[in-house]
Amino acid sequence: MRIYLLRHPETDWNGEWRFQGRTDIPISEKGMKSLEQALPVLCSLPVETLYTSPLKRAKIVAEKISEKMNIPFKEDARIIEAHCGEWEGRRVPDLMKEEPDLLGKWWKNPYLTPMPGGETYQQVEQRTSAFLEEVIEQGKNALVVSHGIAITTMLRYILDLPQEKTGILRIENLGLAKIEIDDLGKGFVISNPAGILDVLTFPL
Repeated sequence: MRIYLLRHPETDWNGEWRFQGRTDIPISEKGMKSLEQALPVLCSLPVETLYTSPLKRAKIVAEKISEKMNIPFKEDARIIEAHCGEWEGRRVPDLMKEEPDLLGKWWKNPYLTPMPGGETYQQVEQRTSAFLEEVIEQGKNALVVSHGIAITTMLRYILDLPQEKTGILRIENLGLAKIEIDDLGKGFVISNPAGILDVLTFPL
């Protein structure tokens, strides 16, 4: 089976390098254009189930795919973005000047260091990994629309990376990662771009 992890389209806060967290920011005009361009490819994915974070920047993707593919979507709070606490709405460049020590400590290992008033990556992974295992147990190809930090924790869990190496995992807006599960176990797959874009050759 396959699980596709899709990050939501760009928001204005993404463009401004702001922490979004649980703040329910809509996608931007640029994000909407990107989504419309990506929809034909996303709707070609061989999926049977569709899950989304309840935040509107992710949910709009699930709504559009659901409408075109005639697959109902399920909201799941376990794949909502990390609670960024006091950093929500604040710009990364400003934090680099105003709280460099704490930001540096968090950047070095966000699994151990919580954002002020927010979650650690470990807390996020506890819920996202539980969600992943439940989806795997169902055995159906799935598309999961979520967020940057939430997806990062799912990938770290699958890859079993040391927590302090999590910073190497990056996923762009509308970035798509694929996890494959078979008799040999779980694996992260880097897809062939030509295979993704050419729906006629996409493996079923």
